[in-house]
Amino acid sequence: MEMIKTTFTVVESKVIKSAIKRDKGAFKIIYESCAPYAFSIIRRYISSTNDHKDILQEVFARLFLSLNTFDTSKDFKPWFRRIVINQCMQHLRKNRKRSVVIPLTPTTEEPNENLEAQLTKLSKSDIEMLLSQMPDGYRQVFMLIAIDEYTHKEVGELLEITSETSRSQYLRARNWLKKHLMSNNHKTLANGF
Repeated sequence: MEMIKTTFTVVESKVIKSAIKRDKGAFKIIYESCAPYAFSIIRRYISSTNDHKDILQEVFARLFLSLNTFDTSKDFKPWFRRIVINQCMQHLRKNRKRSVVIPLTPTTEEPNENLEAQLTKLSKSDIEMLLSQMPDGYRQVFMLIAIDEYTHKEVGELLEITSETSRSQYLRARNWLKKHLMSNNHKTLANGF
């Protein structure tokens, strides 16, 4: 699912080290390098466009406050992505009353391993359109598992649900995608399901 990620501009280690020392120029470089990537993640997780800029601001506030905890010998991108996703999840938890509630009854249907292969045949805009139509509960779990490579346990902790509920929601999201691929005149793509 790498195709729906926006390119991440690598931030040099020396810039991060300067930012840790509170260099305002380094803060600006990090912001300009990482804001488009952060915004693309926020758009995937948060359906309300009115909240996007506020969350982006919260992401960078959190980033700059916790930058001194970053191990500069490691890759910055995964650490930064977790900050963005965590801020999105915090926003969703805070605004849970506005979220659509999806029934969490267990499902026994097994996932079809061809779904990702079928989705790779779609354009980025087609995938984004499909994901934007997916119910919030399904979309959040699907993106965390399929796109951002979280485990069901990690998803459970982030969304304050059990790992079993995460598995169930993920299977339901995959089934939702299959159904909508077929109903949106993508029948040739869905034949492998």
